[in-house]
Amino acid sequence: MKRLAIKWLVGTDENGDPVFKRQTLNVEDTVDVSKATVIAQTLEKYTTYSIDSAQVITYEDVI
Repeated sequence: MKRLAIKWLVGTDENGDPVFKRQTLNVEDTVDVSKATVIAQTLEKYTTYSIDSAQVITYEDVI
């Protein structure tokens, strides 16, 4: 199982410090870094937030 974790820059607080929100999406096991980049950039087009970082996370069963 894979997930795409996106850290969004949503604005600044009263002191001018950045405010972030995180979003995690389940993605297919076939998603690699280049596909994840396309997904993240597509999502960014439909929001007023900007992406601070994005990661593909892979989970593996151990038991």
